[in-house]
Amino acid sequence: MLRVVGGILEENGMYLIAQRKRDDDYGLKWEFPGGKLDEGETGEECIIRELMEELCIKVEVTGFYDEFIEDDLTILYYLVKRVSGKYTLNDHEKVQWVFPDELGDYDLLSGDREIAQKLAQRV
Repeated sequence: MLRVVGGILEENGMYLIAQRKRDDDYGLKWEFPGGKLDEGETGEECIIRELMEELCIKVEVTGFYDEFIEDDLTILYYLVKRVSGKYTLNDHEKVQWVFPDELGDYDLLSGDREIAQKLAQRV
């Protein structure tokens, strides 16, 4: 079972999504940034580490949002708030701030697509 985390970062009513690099698995798909849990790491620790590595931002976890399970994949989604740092792309083509009702306009990975639908319904 592969376990990964995704960070739901909201600022000014918009959510941050990131486009995977062209040569990555699922290249050019959009996602909530995050990554694989390391052995012995909690989901909260992982999302803090991943967002620092991928975007050079320090975040605070404000809560657990939801999980997505499909075949041998589990994605844990956390609500996070940027504490410091300037957005720098290390693992993505680009990032985009998107209003909840616009998330469906992007070619999101399957688990992220379900979360995007839930976020859009919250509005």
